[in-house]
Amino acid sequence: MDIRKGLIAGLLAGITMVLVDSAVWAATQGYLMPLYETSAALWKPMDSGTWMTQMVALDIADGLIFGLVYSVIYTGIPQSGVRKGICYGFIVWLVGLVPGMAVSYLMMAIPGMIIVSWLLGGLVDLLAMGAVLAVAYEKIK
Repeated sequence: MDIRKGLIAGLLAGITMVLVDSAVWAATQGYLMPLYETSAALWKPMDSGTWMTQMVALDIADGLIFGLVYSVIYTGIPQSGVRKGICYGFIVWLVGLVPGMAVSYLMMAIPGMIIVSWLLGGLVDLLAMGAVLAVAYEKIK
């Protein structure tokens, strides 16, 4: 277990998440925006400055947490190299995002297409995070 490596790799993974989240957001807004508008009562205001800053900070914090956890459970994650990171990203998605989105869909009036989009975007995001995390973790001395 090397927490220092996990945190440094986690920072890089967090930056990756910022970039991937931005790309996913840009790619999905054309068809999701009407759904967001019809369910506007569910959402907090997304003024560009505050909301975006909070999202970036959350992605960086998530990356640091994911890096810390990765360093702690490193030997228990199957595969090696980048595949180890992709496996880790899939596990995080499966035990974190999937149950969270299921509960959100069951407990709130969020349109199903938003949930599906978030699940797929989250999978892309977490697989990329895991890949970068694993490569960075292995390269840091």
